[in-house]
Formats: sequence, C-alpha cells, structure tokens
Amino acid sequence: MTRSIRIAISAGLFAAGLLLGLWLFAPGPGSQAPAIPSPAAAEPSWDPSRGAQPRFTDVTQSSGLDFKHENGLTGKCRYLEIMGAGVGVFDYDGDGDLDLYFVNGNKLAEPPSPAITNRLYRNEGGWKFTDVTARAGTGDAGYGQGCCAGDYDNDGDLDLYVSNYGPNVLYRNSGDGTFTDVTARAGVGDPGWGQTCSFLDYDRDGWLDLYVQNYLTYTSGSEGEAFLFVGGRKVIDYPTPLSYKGSASRLFRNQRDGTFEDVTEAAGLLRPDGKGMGLACTDLDDDGLTDIFVANDTAENYLFWGRSDGRFQEAGLEAGVAFDGAGSPEASMGVDVGDFDNDNRLDLIVPCLRMQVHTLYRGLGRHFEDVSTQAGLGSATSPWTGFNANFLDYDLDGDLDLFFTHGGVRLNESAAPESSYNERYGMPDMLLSNDGRGRYTDVSAHAGPYFRERLIGRGSAAADLDGDGDQDLVVCNLADRAVLLRNDTAGGHWVAFDLVAKDGRRQPFGATV
Repeated sequence: MTRSIRIAISAGLFAAGLLLGLWLFAPGPGSQAPAIPSPAAAEPSWDPSRGAQPRFTDVTQSSGLDFKHENGLTGKCRYLEIMGAGVGVFDYDGDGDLDLYFVNGNKLAEPPSPAITNRLYRNEGGWKFTDVTARAGTGDAGYGQGCCAGDYDNDGDLDLYVSNYGPNVLYRNSGDGTFTDVTARAGVGDPGWGQTCSFLDYDRDGWLDLYVQNYLTYTSGSEGEAFLFVGGRKVIDYPTPLSYKGSASRLFRNQRDGTFEDVTEAAGLLRPDGKGMGLACTDLDDDGLTDIFVANDTAENYLFWGRSDGRFQEAGLEAGVAFDGAGSPEASMGVDVGDFDNDNRLDLIVPCLRMQVHTLYRGLGRHFEDVSTQAGLGSATSPWTGFNANFLDYDLDGDLDLFFTHGGVRLNESAAPESSYNERYGMPDMLLSNDGRGRYTDVSAHAGPYFRERLIGRGSAAADLDGDGDQDLVVCNLADRAVLLRNDTAGGHWVAFDLVAKDGRRQPFGATV
C-alpha cells in the first residue's frame, strides 16, 4: 500500500506542546456538577485483534529529570495559581537529540525567589538528561506560562522565547551551549499575561517573526474570591475568566537586525478582547501562506487567513471554528494540528472544559466541520478538563492518535475541601486510539500505570526522545513533578526526514513533505 505523507513544518513545531489553556463556566449557587469519575484500579486485558497494545513507561526517576513545578500556592485561590506549566522540546545544542525546557512559576504570597527558575535539560542519550540551566543561562525566574523555539537570527541554531505573567524573555542561542538574554534590544518583552507563543514567517522574507498570545487583563492579588456550595457549605474556589476583560495578543515583525517591530494592528490582528489559550501558526488551507488559529477561553475562537500582502483576514465564524458545531462558545484551551483522517487536509483538535467536549474540527479546505461526536470524542472527553492536545501515531499504524493532558480548574465536588491539591483538582491524562477510519477509542486504561494517576496536567509534547522512531511523551504538571513517558508500544514501520532549506538554513520552516 502506498500512503501519501503530509508534514507541514512551521517554526512552532520546534516548540511542541508549549503552554496550554484552561477554564470553565462556574456552576451557580446550589448547583453541582457530576462527580469526576475515578480511573480503573487495575489494567484490563487487551484484545489482540485491536492491534498493538499501547504501552508507556514512566522513566522520569531513572532519567535524571527532577523538575517540579512551583505555582506559589497561597491558600487564597489566586487565579494565577491554577495556570501555567508549559514545556518545550527542541535541539538546543545541535547534536541531533531533543532536549527539554520546563517553564516554572514562582512565589505569589511573597517576593519571587531567584532560585525558582525555568529548567533546561540536555538529552545525553539512553534516556539520561542533565540539568544545564545554569551553564546555558536560561533560568528565567519570572512567573512562566509557555515557550517556543526558532532560529530568529538565521545563524543555524535555535533560539528560545519564554512567555510570562509579566515581561517575556528572548534568549539568543550563542551556538556554544549558552544563551544570552536579548529581550531589551529585540523589543519583545511584552508585559501582559503571556500564554502560548510561536515563531512564524508571515511575510515570507526568510526571517522568523514572532506571535505572542496574551490572556486576560488581570492583576494578581486583586481578584475577588469565588465560591462553590459543597455539602451545604460555602467553599472558596478559583474565579473564572468571565470575570475579566481580555487582552490583545501581539505580532512582532523581524527587522533582520536583531530587533522586532510590533505590527499587530497593521497586519489586521488587533483584537483587544481576545482570551488566548492556544495557538497554531501554519498553512491550514494549503495556499503557501501562514495562517493563525487562536483558541480563546470562554469566547469565540479566531482564524486569521494569511494574505499575500502581509495582512490577515479574520474568518473564524465563516470557517466554522469560532464556535462548536452547536454554535456555542467554549472554554478552548490549547490546540494541535494534524491530518487525523488522512485526506491530506489539516485538522484542528481543541481541548475544552469539563462538561464540554474536546472539539475536533475536520479541515475541508477553507472551511472546517465539528466532527467531535462522530469521531467518538463526546462521551470520552466530556468528563474532563483538557489543557493540551497532541496528535501522535503512538503505534506506528499510519494514523494519528490523540493524547490529552487533563487537570481541573474548579474543585472536584467529591473531594473534601481539606484534601490534597491533586485530590481537589487532579485528573488522569488520556490516550485515544484512531481506528484508521477517523474514529477514536479511549485506551488509557491499557496504556500503563501513569494513566491511573490524578495529576493537574498542563503542558505536554509528543516527540521521539530516544531516536527509535516512535513518539514518546513529556508532561508538565501544575505544582507537581514533570513526567517522561517512554513509548514501549510494539509498533509498525517508520521513516524520518532531515530537511535542509535550499539556501542552506537548517530550520526549514514552512516546508511540506
């Protein structure tokens, strides 16, 4: 059998699984959502007629990865506490192995600690990782949210951008294993509540530009408290984004001299009411121009079609992605792009709030169709609050499966208020298998003990971390340990491409295979 393979490579690919989003619609006083189901206590048997059984092994402890996320828990349910925990995967030292960058928070009830920073881990091979943060100079101590990597200065190595609640940071890769903070000179230290970010070449001049997504207009510590009624008691909980105004995201044009210019309004992208929680910058309609999809939390999503004059046209409603198939706005939190039905058109997967459905938008060219229910995502995903989505072919059978990180943003009503943070907000992550006809089945219970844990999942990435051809998983959990999951599924065949641009640049952004 011959299968066409379409791989659309945008600069954002080099920062797989950046941040990830959240939120919810709060139940009114006296109302109560259904209890969150508990994962199976033991792994059920697998039917071999379904193909290879999924198997992911937690190798975190033996790998040397010791990152634990800090969210500055105050006991006062500050909104910022429930956010963040992004992760980036990129080859910072050019040795062919993918390295890991974890985005950290910091203290909230007291001054930020310079000892609490983001962490960079070098891949040594053989599932061993070394913390090289101090040597590399990438230990930003801001209250981090997401990150992305791309060669903005065209010198052959990948640079790193970090989005924060507060000023963002751009690190220039020196090519010798170290980075330099060039934020001030570059002019990209946007001071808003940054979320996902992506490098892209929107004007096709061969230099990477930068899109920085912002979330809400918000001041930490000034918010009012929110409450739930549990067992007749009024319990403090986190507020919702409906209580805040949105914030404009930013497009920075690369001026090819190490500096960037804010061209948001000139490019037709200014949306002051956006509540961005997910971002995809790639060519969605196959016209050779970069498009921008923005997942907004509790508001309509945006789809900006790229135009040949360097401007964008917003068409989310006409394209069918502003709302779900029923015409309702969702708490859209994150996005991934892939061809789940092998029709050579790119599709979108958007994780959403519990009691909604993680939405699958099937690409039809210049239009998308919500096929979540037909694809089996309705009953499978509605009990969970999803943050990040990853398309991956975990069993190498030629179709794209799905991985979701899950984690609450409101109190689990079945958990006692005095219980642990994970008991109150933790949820199991989810693995869904594609049957080859575009329908998904939850196979989490068969995939290993990790999928029975209740953590507050946020950032994730699917990438081949050991060079064996299949995709492994890395997860950043809120206020808890990061996790490395080695893919031990007995799978099929694979092929890898090492793409080099015709002008010799090592980062072939915009390429299609």
